[in-house]
Amino acid sequence: MHSKHVRWASILLVACGVGVLGGMFGLGGGILLVPLLVLLFSFEQHKAQGTSLIALVPPTGLLGFLNYAHAHEVAWTFGLLLMPGVFLGGFLGSWLAQKLSPDRMRFAFAGLLFVLGAAQAIAAWWK
Repeated sequence: MHSKHVRWASILLVACGVGVLGGMFGLGGGILLVPLLVLLFSFEQHKAQGTSLIALVPPTGLLGFLNYAHAHEVAWTFGLLLMPGVFLGGFLGSWLAQKLSPDRMRFAFAGLLFVLGAAQAIAAWWK
């Protein structure tokens, strides 16, 4: 039971982080959440993509989500647990973004994409 609570807490923390970064950089599912689900929670790529859509459906992605759901590529509980963190984190991230200069935001964004891209490449090559 303890492991389940730790996993759920981890899901909420990741979701909050995605919300913060989404609010700061104006992006989310494909750039942040999908790689994090793959790297941190060992999701297969399709399952990560389908799961990220349930957390991001209200504003975008309804048709893509429906296709993934039809193919049984959505982890429903996991996706629903991501929603509150993304919502709260989005507010915090947009507030934090206002505190940074455009140059610092660009540098932070480039660094984030580089680190995530490098981690994805390493994970794919040394699978």
